[in-house]
Amino acid sequence: MNVKRVISCGEPLGASLRNYLEKMFCAPVVNFYGSSESLALGVEMNPEEGMLLFDDLNIIEIEDGQMYLTCLYNYAQPLIRYRLTDRLTLEAAQEGDEYPFTKAVGLLGRNEDILWFEDGNGHEEFLHPLAIEGFCIEGLKDYQFRKTAKDTFEMYAETAEESSREYVRKEMLEQMRRILREKGLDYVQFYVNFVEEIQPNPKTGKKPLILAS
Repeated sequence: MNVKRVISCGEPLGASLRNYLEKMFCAPVVNFYGSSESLALGVEMNPEEGMLLFDDLNIIEIEDGQMYLTCLYNYAQPLIRYRLTDRLTLEAAQEGDEYPFTKAVGLLGRNEDILWFEDGNGHEEFLHPLAIEGFCIEGLKDYQFRKTAKDTFEMYAETAEESSREYVRKEMLEQMRRILREKGLDYVQFYVNFVEEIQPNPKTGKKPLILAS
């Protein structure tokens, strides 16, 4: 195939998936950010530049961790300060930037894809499954999360037939402990369980990262 570019949309794009697509198709990957409320929210051409928001099409506001969208081009069904569950912070364009658009920093996708934990003092912190997109373990094919308590979760792991589950478990435990420590979630307990195959949701065809408790 003579691929000019690959466009990703609909789901958060992790670093490992982007690298894989670029390698397989030998083409740049465009990360397009949209939603049902506004099909054109932003675009990321280069991860180092970040996600640029289309300020000329939408007004995006963040207040108390909540995202509000005002779409400037939808005259048929205007949306004014419509609340979305996306998690991000905004960074204004700086003098000397190539584009005058606001950047979305820490775009984590929908709020329902985030695991929230609580310590003994009532303090809450989150962990997004895409936080481990960067950890690559030989033999690990797929994984899912299930929160089992306010400070506990388990991971389901699917491995390749020829892989060593003992090795995969050891690497998952070590790398996940490091990620939790960096997030200040040392108190969170987690377990690794192996399954023969992680099945997609029969209704959506997608493999959910987080299973219902």
